Amino acid sequence: MQPEITKDEYEAELNRLHERREELEERETTLTSHDHGGGLPADDQNRLDRVRAELADVLQRIGDLRDRWADAGGARPDPDGALGE
Repeated sequence: MQPEITKDEYEAELNRLHERREELEERETTLTSHDHGGGLPADDQNRLDRVRAELADVLQRIGDLRDRWADAGGARPDPDGALGE
């Protein structure tokens, strides 16, 4: 079980994760904009795969954080959260 989380910790971490999500989405958009129908060069495709994997991880961490906050009594569980509660 994870330790209690304060509202300030929750909000700071959630903001940090959302900022990272936005950065990754921007990188994904930039990389995919280089594909003009013929696919991306291998190096760019590898970069895109890494960005998408990290983006999925950040989205999971956002869901986990929201669930953790809800478990601490801070909010209702998010139906789209990590556990789909």
